[in-house]
Amino acid sequence: MVRYNLFRKNLLILYSLAGIGMLGHGLFRPIIPIFARRVGASGFEVGLLTSGFMIARAITSFLIGRHIDKSGKRDVYVKVGFFIVFIIAFAYFFVNSYYEILFLRFCQGICSGLMWPVTQIMVVEEAEKTHRTRALSLYQITGRGGALLSRLLLAVILFAAVKFGYSELSSFKLVFIIGGVILLIGFIEVAVMPTHKRKGGAEKKKGKPPYPIFFLGFIFGAMLALAPLSFVYLNEHFKISPSGIAFLLLCLDLVTMGAMYGSSHFTDHAGWKKSLWFIIIPCFLSAVFLPFISSLIRFILFYFIMRLSISSFIPISRAYATSVDTEVGFNIGTLNMVTNLGSVIGPVFAGLVYDNLPGTFKIAGYSLIAVFLIPGLLMLLKKDRKD
Repeated sequence: MVRYNLFRKNLLILYSLAGIGMLGHGLFRPIIPIFARRVGASGFEVGLLTSGFMIARAITSFLIGRHIDKSGKRDVYVKVGFFIVFIIAFAYFFVNSYYEILFLRFCQGICSGLMWPVTQIMVVEEAEKTHRTRALSLYQITGRGGALLSRLLLAVILFAAVKFGYSELSSFKLVFIIGGVILLIGFIEVAVMPTHKRKGGAEKKKGKPPYPIFFLGFIFGAMLALAPLSFVYLNEHFKISPSGIAFLLLCLDLVTMGAMYGSSHFTDHAGWKKSLWFIIIPCFLSAVFLPFISSLIRFILFYFIMRLSISSFIPISRAYATSVDTEVGFNIGTLNMVTNLGSVIGPVFAGLVYDNLPGTFKIAGYSLIAVFLIPGLLMLLKKDRKD
């Protein structure tokens, strides 16, 4: 029965879309900053590529979420998003200036906000209520699997390009073409996907929006986006090589997949309240202790606990946002928006902390942001008592 509920045909298609999307997008995401530098971008302009993407994604997520509740449409947004995003991937082949890259990244952000909140809602509506969090977790896990595969495929493409005598820019453009082909496969898959029918969990409801989960989404989004800064810290403070960091990331991603499904299984049986306690408290404690750890082994242990907690929050928060008595589209769209806004603001704040504090306290951006998890949890529990 569990297998049937979690692996229905439409759910499998949605899982695979997450994997294909992350495989295609993740393939050329690591080389975009380098590509921008090669066409003359400054460090600040490279940073704008991420900020522009996140801002476009945040705004689109919010607007699409509200529109979904009014129109009831689902499939059309995913089809249009996949069509445009594979066109954008091919368009990178013809780029010759920074502003063209910035424009395409902004358009990718719009497409991302167009597709992924909608597919999350579709997963919720396709899954049985008692399996909703696990379905969202499997959706996230296949996305992470696509991201892992993209790193391997990128290495193979670049290695082959060197062997065949391609220049650096030519090898980048080869990656863009292959990424576009992968995203085209995603578009074909979604084009032939059976029509999605809205189920009982998505109708309009009356009630107050879940503002506490939005607040927590912003905080977790900010912490999630600090990963690149933590890689710099591992390299500069603990002298870990880039290949060593890549190995740690691989281990973290593999462990995260299991942790996400385990926490989702627990949520479906025990409820979101207990799950959030098991996520937020370890995340808070591990983040607070990070600046006081001088041992590499202990740092990695606490860092893994924190990252596992952050990743587990994503499917649980989406499941909670669809269970309260307000419109599903608004809740998912807003939750994606605030998470993306946190991803814009968090690195800026933590970067300032890193530049101005000494030694192990350079990583204290995690700690200072994590402090806000506790009032967020208390707000959520207070709302639950009122309801």
